[in-house]
Amino acid sequence: MIRVQPERFLRGVLPAVSWAESGSRLPVAACAKLTADTVRAARVPAGLHLAFTGPASAVELTVSVGERTTVPAPTLPEALVVRVPGSPSRRVPLPADGAVVRIALPERDPDDVVRVYLPECAEVAVVGLAGDRRPEPAPRGPLWVVYGDSITQGWSVTEPGLAWPSRVADTLGLDLVNLGFAGAARGELPTADTVAASGADAVAVAWGTNAYTSLPTSAARIAETMRLYLTAVREGLPEAPIVVVSPIVRPDAETVPNRFGATLADLRAALEETVRRFAATAGDGRVTLVPGLDLVPAEQLVDGIHPGDEGHRALAEGVTAQVAAGLGPDADRVRAGAT
Repeated sequence: MIRVQPERFLRGVLPAVSWAESGSRLPVAACAKLTADTVRAARVPAGLHLAFTGPASAVELTVSVGERTTVPAPTLPEALVVRVPGSPSRRVPLPADGAVVRIALPERDPDDVVRVYLPECAEVAVVGLAGDRRPEPAPRGPLWVVYGDSITQGWSVTEPGLAWPSRVADTLGLDLVNLGFAGAARGELPTADTVAASGADAVAVAWGTNAYTSLPTSAARIAETMRLYLTAVREGLPEAPIVVVSPIVRPDAETVPNRFGATLADLRAALEETVRRFAATAGDGRVTLVPGLDLVPAEQLVDGIHPGDEGHRALAEGVTAQVAAGLGPDADRVRAGAT
């Protein structure tokens, strides 16, 4: 077997973050300033995967398995999931710590991208990678950083790679970093600063539902929080297109006030008005609002809050065109330093 450095193949982490060292999707400095629920959610390897091309017919992974994570998507398998174009996905049960996992790969074009997704259920890192023929890191597209809550993280798809950010990234050939944090994502400024410092070619922001209940707020406060969030992101990324997706439908919250008298409909309206005003006041045509209410039919929510596979597909279809329009010709280029 030909051994290679697995870090070169890992996708889904910010350029300045080492998953193997920190076990977090957020920088250490940001975690020191954030609430405990966000820090815990950042240890879920949402969207993290190895991506490689080449003629290998089998690869071996040496896997480090740590503690159980607290907020994995409950519908995902406790397994590595291997996705190869033109073939059914394959699940490899979560191995023991330090185990070597051998994965046979189907015949395919050597240019096809093989993706091996890490399970969300535990703190997992790949510390060794080898192939019977040398694998090559998959090319990188434009860097797209997406911030949001459990829906962005991927609740409640049946396999990794099916969440709406992954679907958009696959369609447009983007290099996705998923900063979705289940139970959190309420517009915290340290996460805005993280996005601003990421060097992203494009950004999406999709939060608001957890400001209704998990840490409830008022319409006035959520509006100001969104204004500050966009201001912070724009300071660090003055040219990047920013797509803001307001909360999707949540039937039990649309007309029921939270403890501060705000319904989800009130919060959504406040967020949307803030985004429109921010773009108009600054003359910033690279900030785009995608109203979320009608993106996902209520019948595609598996628990009244989170979309299933078809709901994530619908959400992705409602966002893809706006992300592509924001990137323009950049959507077709390959970023320098792909490997």
